[in-house]
Amino acid sequence: MTSTELSDQAISVLVDVARASGRDLNTAQRLELDRLVAGGFLAVSRTGQVAGQTHYRLTVEGQRALDDRGAGANEA
Repeated sequence: MTSTELSDQAISVLVDVARASGRDLNTAQRLELDRLVAGGFLAVSRTGQVAGQTHYRLTVEGQRALDDRGAGANEA
């Protein structure tokens, strides 16, 4: 999967992860997580984990996908 193949939903997940480590994802967005992790766009963050919660972070490829689409953590 390349950044040009990412759906709007996938980009939305990347932005949410950039903003809040993936803590505020809705059900549809959570379905994208495994694909984005498998595609190398997201990684599980080992810092700040609370029991029962998993946090994610953008990889270089994930940041590049946002840059390519002109989206970022500060986008409305």
